[in-house]
Amino acid sequence: MVDECGYEGDIDQGWGNITGEELVRRCWEGAIRGGYVQHGETYLNDAAELWWSKGGKLVGTSPERIAFLREVIRQSPTGVLDPLPSDWDAPRGGVQGTYELVYFGFNRPRFRDIGLPGDGRFAVDVIDTWAMTVDRVALTAEARVRVDLPGRPYMAVRLTRV
Repeated sequence: MVDECGYEGDIDQGWGNITGEELVRRCWEGAIRGGYVQHGETYLNDAAELWWSKGGKLVGTSPERIAFLREVIRQSPTGVLDPLPSDWDAPRGGVQGTYELVYFGFNRPRFRDIGLPGDGRFAVDVIDTWAMTVDRVALTAEARVRVDLPGRPYMAVRLTRV
């Protein structure tokens, strides 16, 4: 459980002025690695009330994207993600051999050759974690698949056994 990974906001403290993109990236990184990351906001407002300490209305860009992450996790056969063996630059998590996510974070590859987690057919989806889109790009039973990516940050690839 990661209670304080930083907060989306604009206060004068470094822990309370990260972007929505950075908070969402931290949530994805934590989830893929088997963790649970909290959300909080620390935006200044006329009422001088920070959501972090007083509650109120969320105004940042991350809440709906964290809810999208939650849905991606719920689609796992177990409803959770476990950390899985990964490449050095892209963590992998999910349910071994049936539902796996590869997350690229702030890296921006134009493609990735990805080894499939065992025998059988797999659906291959490209997930834009910021735009909250899922695009099916392949249905394959090969041992490896080349996945074309858009060359922008916050992308993931999902492998689902079919």
